Amino acid sequence: MEPVLVVALIIALLCLSALCIYLIFVLARVRDILNGAEKDFKEMTSRAVPILENMEYITARVKSITENIDDQVMVVRESISSVKQIAENLVAMERKVQDRIEGPILDSVAFVASVFNGVRTFFDRLRI
Repeated sequence: MEPVLVVALIIALLCLSALCIYLIFVLARVRDILNGAEKDFKEMTSRAVPILENMEYITARVKSITENIDDQVMVVRESISSVKQIAENLVAMERKVQDRIEGPILDSVAFVASVFNGVRTFFDRLRI
């Protein structure tokens, strides 16, 4: 039985040696794959940096533009408010002028019409 054990032990050691050699090749391929992944990652990182810098610049510009838009909207609101106030002042002034002038003008027109009617009546009576 001893020769069978020795043969089994030799076969087991050969299989273990073959497995170790296979693992060496596998680990070498894994190393190559990891090196390729590292290279790809470095390339991606080098390409991403300018993109991120551009994104930062674009974000800053968008922020600046929105702040300017906010400022312009405030200016427009203030302008509209000023125009509204001016319009209200004009309406109020029109009412004041109308209240002050309307009565005397109507009285003057009524007076002139009365005088005209009186003169016309006078001439109509003279003709008869």
